[in-house]
Amino acid sequence: MQRDLKAMSQKVYDLLIIGGGITGAAVAWDAALRGLSVALVDKGDFGAATSAATSKLIHGGLRYLKSLEVGLVRESLQERRIMEIIAPHLVYPLPFIFPAYGWGMRGLPAVYSAMVFYDTLSFDRKWLNDDDKKIPGHERYSAEELLALAPGLEKKDLKGGVVYYDCQMYSPERLTLEFILSGVEYGADAANYAEAQDLIIAGDAVIGAHVRDLLTDRIYNLHAAVTVNATGPWADILLSQLRGRKHHGLIRSKGIHIITRSLDRNRGITLQTPKGRHFFILPWRGHSLIGTTDEMYKGHPDTFRVTESDIMGLIDEVNESYPSARLTRGDVLFQYGGLRPIVEKETSVEIEVYDASRKYEVYDHAADDQIQGFITVIGGKYTTSRNLAQQLVDLTLAKLEREPVACLTHTTPLYGGEMSRYASFLDRALKQRPAGLADKVITNLCRNYGTRFCDVLMSAERKHLRPLCRHLPDIMAEVVYAMHTEMAVHLSDVLFRRTGLCTLGNPGDDVIESVAEVMAKTLKWNKARRLEEIETALAHFETSKD
Repeated sequence: MQRDLKAMSQKVYDLLIIGGGITGAAVAWDAALRGLSVALVDKGDFGAATSAATSKLIHGGLRYLKSLEVGLVRESLQERRIMEIIAPHLVYPLPFIFPAYGWGMRGLPAVYSAMVFYDTLSFDRKWLNDDDKKIPGHERYSAEELLALAPGLEKKDLKGGVVYYDCQMYSPERLTLEFILSGVEYGADAANYAEAQDLIIAGDAVIGAHVRDLLTDRIYNLHAAVTVNATGPWADILLSQLRGRKHHGLIRSKGIHIITRSLDRNRGITLQTPKGRHFFILPWRGHSLIGTTDEMYKGHPDTFRVTESDIMGLIDEVNESYPSARLTRGDVLFQYGGLRPIVEKETSVEIEVYDASRKYEVYDHAADDQIQGFITVIGGKYTTSRNLAQQLVDLTLAKLEREPVACLTHTTPLYGGEMSRYASFLDRALKQRPAGLADKVITNLCRNYGTRFCDVLMSAERKHLRPLCRHLPDIMAEVVYAMHTEMAVHLSDVLFRRTGLCTLGNPGDDVIESVAEVMAKTLKWNKARRLEEIETALAHFETSKD
């Protein structure tokens, strides 16, 4: 995958996608697979914003049953199964404990009823060839049985509960990247650090965008018959460039997560606060991932930062609902957060954004605003991104007056996902590994790259095959591969999105410096640039004061 905005400016595309999160990535892959010429740009790195700030789950959205969003839950459960099929190395089942307290909204009848409905809506959860990916129905447990599984659960008023399954992502950042790599494999052009600063408008039609290359500070004009605004929390800001036109608004919901010492290594725990809000405690690489919050954010999306009060508020909520955790600020190894765009008509500043719908909206501006060649998508969630893309590409084909082309993304493996049974694939990889490579290195490579893991090894020097630090499986070969093949141009791209080096917080300044040194040699950074890249990367571990 090469980055070439100059060459992109010399073409006229069927489709220009502004925004390289999971929505834009899924649209690029679907459109390219159906034969459209596609360009995708993002002002940051691919999947670096909202798509990287998830709970790392592909799930049906159990809590949406509370607001009777049955259609959204069914769609999500169907897409959960499809994600298991097309990305078997990155998406896998995870058991969850869901305790019930008392007899009210957190009580046993409510939990049992929700799980029966959830299983009914996921009737196709076993329609997979890989037996390891088939999700069983829920099982009911008494209070005593549940405490035997999870002794840390609060005992007071515990009436029992269930164990059910959803799916976890090994790396949301890499899954987003694989959608883009898949699109590029089918002919799409993509560029990160390419900011669409203004739309190109001819009469009542959008015909592309003025794009600034943030690496060279040059401006290129990209032209397309249809332009898609898939900028997530920035969608209304791009819409404001349609001067003199009313535009659809959105509100932004702030969600943060924390990484702590392990509270349960084997299962996720779904908890409800006394006020009825859900959050998860998830096993994550030997630690616990806890989140998410859901609060209104009123600032500019560019200035969003996780604050100390965000962290302390989540800690208090966990300790209230799961007292045995006894979390303190010192237990937090890493924190991350992002903004979710919510369709404005679905909520208002007067209500809790937690209760707002996560349905997505696709706006054809020809119908809404008499502006041709422009589509905006707002809202949605990671799990339903593929199906959203399918609908958007259907609309694009209609706007281009092309013959309908069947969508194939529900059965076509993503880049690296071409395998039948993941466990068998991993077993073969471990048996055929180069001498001296630890199991954890091969396992990590197979999860991150799927069937392409051999490409990483074959492109590396022997000295780049040992782990970069004792407690992590990542190797320098991944850094080299990211620069040459995956359009990584900044140190943070590698540390936070191409590898898992910073998944659990700072792996050590020496590790970060060694990666920066290799990147500096390859990308011709001088000393000042290398130090600047390190400083920028380290800033990710900081929080802002309120």
